[in-house]
Amino acid sequence: MNEFVWENQYLLGNEAVDQQHREIFDLANQLVSSKDTQALAENIMLLYQHVREHFQAEEAFMKQHDYPEYQHHVQTHNVMLEKLIAFSAGIHQQKRQEIDVSGFMRDWITHMAEEDAAINTYLKTQK
Repeated sequence: MNEFVWENQYLLGNEAVDQQHREIFDLANQLVSSKDTQALAENIMLLYQHVREHFQAEEAFMKQHDYPEYQHHVQTHNVMLEKLIAFSAGIHQQKRQEIDVSGFMRDWITHMAEEDAAINTYLKTQK
């Protein structure tokens, strides 16, 4: 059973972003079900790569639309990426107990529900 379950309440209305968000849920579930250190290291890198690519696309989208909270939003992205880098370092140092995927996903869901949703709200006011 998956620990992280996608719910339609997370939909933001942008098909590409919503698909990327769903994939992050899938990768997080893959990560927590890792059976050994090698799988854990591989899965944290997959999650990191996907999250980084998603953030780059989202940041380009925000810039394109002159989103006024761009700098703050990028800062929150950087904090999340730093957490994933710390997780990866913990794996390589055999400190598996320091990897708080559940906490990361709680932060991620809050980010989607509040900050990503704010982008859509802004865009609706610009039409």
